Amino acid sequence: MELELKDIKKSYGKKQVLCKVSLTVQAGQCVGIVGANGCGKSTLLRILAGVEKADGGQIFVNGKEVKKPSRQMAAHVGYIPQESALMPDLTVRDNLKLWASFGDYRKNCRNLEQLCEQFKIQSFYKERVKNLSGGMSKRVNIVCALIHKPPLLLMDEPSAALDLVFKEELRGYIQDFTKEGGSVLLSSHDEGEITACQGLWAIKGGEAFALPRELSLEEIVAGFMKGSEEKDV
Repeated sequence: MELELKDIKKSYGKKQVLCKVSLTVQAGQCVGIVGANGCGKSTLLRILAGVEKADGGQIFVNGKEVKKPSRQMAAHVGYIPQESALMPDLTVRDNLKLWASFGDYRKNCRNLEQLCEQFKIQSFYKERVKNLSGGMSKRVNIVCALIHKPPLLLMDEPSAALDLVFKEELRGYIQDFTKEGGSVLLSSHDEGEITACQGLWAIKGGEAFALPRELSLEEIVAGFMKGSEEKDV
């Protein structure tokens, strides 16, 4: 799936977070977004997931403009937010069954069985979400986003709280997903995830800038530090 953004804008009161963000994610590509905390990375992903509404700009999916993202993007997107999207008083099983109920339930349950095995969910399947560790909760959130096998994955710091084993598991899944034609847009501070991206964009001062892929994480960070006094990010 191809995703194109043109001049996305978003403000909170008098504070403009995004002023003219434009970028493209090709089918079969994993694209990373980097930037200082508070620069608008999460805001951009929430807009694409239909959770928030942009103040201006255009979103195109496979060349066609999405007029109502809050409704239309749901059919295309699997979204993994930084904060948990789970219901804390329900068990893991009940949360997953709830997510599987949207769409083709039987098909989703088959996908769910495979994903639970892949991300080792079975051992705490009957636990209430509020009793899970951060890593366990993150794995369940990831499975929820993947149940419907969406063509586009939006991932906000997806490997945060995961141990090294599941970080590798997640990177392997992303690699397989893009090989099958899926697209990924992720925000990350993890060097392993950034290195695995085919495209890389930085958000600074409300704008998006394409970065050369040969840059190291240290060079990216240095780029944000340089001139930071001139422009608040």
